[in-house]
Amino acid sequence: MAEKSNLYKGLKLLGTQKEQHLNSKIQNLLNNRELIERVSDNAQMQVPRINSLQEASERMSIIMNYPTKKDVASLAKLVIQLEEKIDGLEELVSILVENRGGNVGGNSSIRNKGNANSSRSIKKRSRLASNEKEGSKKRISDFINNSLLLSSQLPEFKSVGQENSNG
Repeated sequence: MAEKSNLYKGLKLLGTQKEQHLNSKIQNLLNNRELIERVSDNAQMQVPRINSLQEASERMSIIMNYPTKKDVASLAKLVIQLEEKIDGLEELVSILVENRGGNVGGNSSIRNKGNANSSRSIKKRSRLASNEKEGSKKRISDFINNSLLLSSQLPEFKSVGQENSNG
């Protein structure tokens, strides 16, 4: 039993020494300004590739009909705006109900005028929504056409292994 205890103590001591040795090596590398500058330069060289890959992903998302991060983010903003508008409408309705003394039905002639106005309003909103959909379809179609034109003009990327053997 004493041998196992000594073995574990020895392993613990050896592990602690190796950990300190590795920590000092990592600290020396992090303090090496030349290495940090080289890594930074290499990262800057990758930025154009990353941007072109993101653009290609955007184009493919439209063609393949799947959402991107930007799509989800813009949708989230729209949902938040919609929730704020609904909250505002709920407040207005509650104020109107309070002003009428809880009588939601109200006067029938006022109700009939309201129905006529609301049907006109619904038709108007329907036309606006239809126009927005058509505009959206045209923008998407234009974007796809432009993307296809751009993709035909993009240079082909070589794999990392091929670049290193040529350079």
